[in-house]
Amino acid sequence: MRFSESWLREWINPPVDTATLAHRLTMAGLEVDAIEPAAESFSGVVVAEVRSVELHPDADKLKITRVTDGTHEYQIVCGAANVRVGMRVPLATLGAQLPGGLVIKSAKLRGVPSEGMLCSASELGMPSVVDGLWELPSDAPLGQSIRDWLNLDDSIIELGITPNRGDALSILGVARDCSALFDLDITPRDQSSGVEVTSDAVQSARIAAPDDCPVYLTQVICGVSAGRKTPMWMSERLRRAGIKVIEPIVDVCNYVMLELGQPLHAFDQQKLQGGLTVRRARPGESMDALNQQKLEMDADCLVIADEAGPVALAGIIGGLASAVSAGTVNIVLESAHFTPEAIAGRARRLGLTTDAAFRFERGVDPLLPARALSRAATLIQQICGGQVGNASAAQGAKAPQVPAAIQLDMSWAERRLGLAVLPEQAKKFLVRLGCIVEFQSDTVLTVTPPSHRFDMVIPEDLLEELARLLGFDAFRAPMGRSPLTIGVRPETENSIAKVADFMASRGYFEAISYSFIDPAIAELFTSAPGIALANPISSEMAVMRQSLWPGLLQAVAFNQNRQQTRVRLFEMGRSFKGSLDDVQEIDQLAAVIVGGRWPEQWGEKSTQADFFDLKGDCEALLLHLGFSLDPSSDHANNVSLRAAAHPALHPGQSAEILIHDHPCGWLGAIHPDIAEKMDVNGSVFVLELDLHSLQYRHLPMNKPRSRFPQVRRDLALLKPATMPIAELLSLIRNGGPASLREVGVFDRYVGAGIEPGFESVAVKLIFQESERTLTDDEIVGIISDIRANLAQHNIQLRT
Repeated sequence: MRFSESWLREWINPPVDTATLAHRLTMAGLEVDAIEPAAESFSGVVVAEVRSVELHPDADKLKITRVTDGTHEYQIVCGAANVRVGMRVPLATLGAQLPGGLVIKSAKLRGVPSEGMLCSASELGMPSVVDGLWELPSDAPLGQSIRDWLNLDDSIIELGITPNRGDALSILGVARDCSALFDLDITPRDQSSGVEVTSDAVQSARIAAPDDCPVYLTQVICGVSAGRKTPMWMSERLRRAGIKVIEPIVDVCNYVMLELGQPLHAFDQQKLQGGLTVRRARPGESMDALNQQKLEMDADCLVIADEAGPVALAGIIGGLASAVSAGTVNIVLESAHFTPEAIAGRARRLGLTTDAAFRFERGVDPLLPARALSRAATLIQQICGGQVGNASAAQGAKAPQVPAAIQLDMSWAERRLGLAVLPEQAKKFLVRLGCIVEFQSDTVLTVTPPSHRFDMVIPEDLLEELARLLGFDAFRAPMGRSPLTIGVRPETENSIAKVADFMASRGYFEAISYSFIDPAIAELFTSAPGIALANPISSEMAVMRQSLWPGLLQAVAFNQNRQQTRVRLFEMGRSFKGSLDDVQEIDQLAAVIVGGRWPEQWGEKSTQADFFDLKGDCEALLLHLGFSLDPSSDHANNVSLRAAAHPALHPGQSAEILIHDHPCGWLGAIHPDIAEKMDVNGSVFVLELDLHSLQYRHLPMNKPRSRFPQVRRDLALLKPATMPIAELLSLIRNGGPASLREVGVFDRYVGAGIEPGFESVAVKLIFQESERTLTDDEIVGIISDIRANLAQHNIQLRT
């Protein structure tokens, strides 16, 4: 909310400067986001009147004018098309300084002396809707400084109002807080004797939705002046509040909204057809709004309708067909209370943002409509003339709900605040805010909140009021002792930082993607339904991700679209599975590679990365974290891979990762169909690991090295092509003695001389005893036993 500081000081004038006022408001919860000057810096500009206008003898577009400031007369050469005799305009006298550093000096224009400059609004840094001189009102005081007359040395204060403080969205609301902060009385500016009723004209209205609109008031003003014009003082206050000046009647409605906090609306009575009804929209109803947008309304939209249909979307925006214009003669003023539940969300759903909706969604005082209607009618009659009718309440109106009283125990408040507040001081604060306060005992207060404070419901709400009025800077945390101890991280624990550092050392860049993704994309990666958001930011961010791969692939596409063909990314984040009632949050590591195996260089030919490049990085990470990759080992942290199908991975190029036979991740190539839908080029390989499974490692134990020699034997075996290598190695390990220290594959051959359905695998066997030297006879016997065991699984020695 933006407002003029001088406007606030008319209601209440604390004896502090602007900076102190802003600090006190901020410490009271009305955060000051910005303080701006009301106008750019300039000097030497006064109000003048044009006495004569003559054409320049040597220039078609220049005119020679004689102007006066009430004391002296000046000759000014002017090129504005709208200059005329009798108009009052800003005059920059000799020596005046204008925005941008321009200094006015005596000059000759085409041989004619000019003793100053007549200014447009834009030349003074003010908004302008006219191409030419700034025409001032006829009552502008001649010779007075423009800055003094318009109070342009004023400040504009912008507050960041929290959603629970809809009552503070007005000068009156801010003044209430200042009254409590500085212990001063408010001087209301709307307390005139009231508008004189000179007409019996009324507008019939009824309420068909009393739960949504308990109060609906109307007042008719007939015969308003066609030549009406918004006064300069009102235009300036609206400008400083960031509201565009439109037309006097509309401007008065906006002015009263800023002043009191009650949104108002004005209808052209001659454009209405019959009486008004506050009701819910009917199926298929639509309306052309003031912003020329066609609104298709649902059944839960509250509308103001005449006999022909909706003429306004209640509490949000008026209709174009009944709008006030320069030719309007008879108007119907509307002042109503709409409940927040009836307005909330409707404007956003229809793509609208209005000041009225902003206030009604947060809550407006239900007792304010009558006061605001009287204030608006008074201003309209003063500015536009006309005959004012009696204000009338619509049929079906009901009494607004009275806030419930709250018990406040000051001894409890002191314990909760950690700061003593005297009961009398608490009463003074709350009374200044508009509460009714009574003592039940010396330390217990009964507080009845005012009608405009929707957020005062429980004792904690009153506690918040006391805290902010004391000032958040009044609270100091007590100095305490906190002995520092150095925590001991277990040797078996793997930190997240260790994982990230290793991935970075392997040439990967860390990525961070959104936890919300498009449902259509989510379906590509899993068959399980995702967790849908109740109020998503957009349709592309409507479900919680069940995998980190979609975000990484979108990052790959983003990079490829910017000529980055070699991409290596990893992300550590959280995926979400289950349902809203039972959400499972899983911390995961995901990685993706695409493009060249190595950066472009002269020492290696350009080759594309493949499945085994990412598999090698995965195995290197697991080894770094203390896991074993020996598939035949009985290591507690033994890691193995097995071929398995995944909906997002290419058949035949996907593997499930297991730690001690427990699934903990996936590795493979993205399915080409999914890569195409994700707009990713080339073969893409991805990795996913459950970080919880990597949290702890096996603690290595020291073993002495054997003093006795190793014995190596190589076997060329023919095995079925469908048998995994891991299974072969496991059979050899399980069929061998404890002296068999190592088993590994060093060659593989498929081709001529090999029976179809089989492949040749060369395996090395390393034997060693810790207490003696193995003999050849022992080795021959062991090899014989291993061959016999393999033969039972259709594995033979190659001849």
